[in-house]
Amino acid sequence: MTRRALPVLPRADDALPRLQARWLDAILAEPPPAEVEATCGDCAMLGGDGLRFSTETRCCTFVPALSNFLVGGALREGGAGRSSLLARMASGVGVSPLGLIPDPSDVARRVAPERFGQDPAAACPHYEPEAGRCSVWQWREATCATWYCKHTRGARSKAYWNRVHQLVARLERGVAWRCATSLEIPAEGLAAMTPLDRPSGAARADVVGEGLDPEALWGPWLHRVEDYFLACVEVAEGLSPDEVLRRAGPEALAMRAAVTLGRDGLSLRELPARVALGSVKLVGLEADAVRLQGYSHLDPLRVPRALFDQLHHFDGRDVGEALQAATEAAGEEVPAEAVAMLLEWDILRAAE
Repeated sequence: MTRRALPVLPRADDALPRLQARWLDAILAEPPPAEVEATCGDCAMLGGDGLRFSTETRCCTFVPALSNFLVGGALREGGAGRSSLLARMASGVGVSPLGLIPDPSDVARRVAPERFGQDPAAACPHYEPEAGRCSVWQWREATCATWYCKHTRGARSKAYWNRVHQLVARLERGVAWRCATSLEIPAEGLAAMTPLDRPSGAARADVVGEGLDPEALWGPWLHRVEDYFLACVEVAEGLSPDEVLRRAGPEALAMRAAVTLGRDGLSLRELPARVALGSVKLVGLEADAVRLQGYSHLDPLRVPRALFDQLHHFDGRDVGEALQAATEAAGEEVPAEAVAMLLEWDILRAAE
């Protein structure tokens, strides 16, 4: 079974930002696997059949909440990333000692299905359309670092990366608080930021410093906000991975265990005892193949017609019997490996 029509290049080595990659390399027994189907340098969503992203946005219609040390790192790096961050800071929206927090209602509008990856007016302020890249790439946050349009193992990979996202977001949150507390942000400022903090890493831009004297929020950094963010990246870079994990608290330990379980799940290849049709939608028809949408509308699977015509045999009966019936009807072997891939795309599901 062909994976997909579009040839893509392997993803670059910097699948995760440098700082977060260093933490995970030390914290996890195995580093996250490469997702070679989702290519940012040679965007897999700009060609092929079906839904395509705009060349003026790619997937960058999401505005990230950047922790203070990520802001500092991108400011230090300079270039277009620095300019885009200074513009966000100058707007005054969501600027706090924890970092830059976008308006959640604006984020929701940008990621709506009819706009996500489609609407140039919704492009992230850190996206460079002329260069076709993110200007803060090495300082991107958990969502931008762990989201993929396509997955090598379908829904199984997506579930794994969701867990990695939770872990990285929790680590970033712990480090951001460490930066704020170690750089003399006043107690009033820390108290004002507490309602902004969420376990997912998300926050509310509409209450940053609401009703609070700016000096009480920023303390000695009131007129040196850029210097504050630059100091934050130095604090973050000085933390060992073990200290980062401790700062993130017991939640991070639980999330690390979840990531390990998810990674173990990627090695599973056995078929369930019984298999039935899952969440499947026909989105493309060719002379010798069909494109089926399963776990994601961004990642359809191209399936040979000869196999598609036999899917009705997987009706909850014993999987061995279903494979035999499908093989006899097709006049050629229906391999177990094909059924395994259909399961990973949620086109077939384990039946009770």
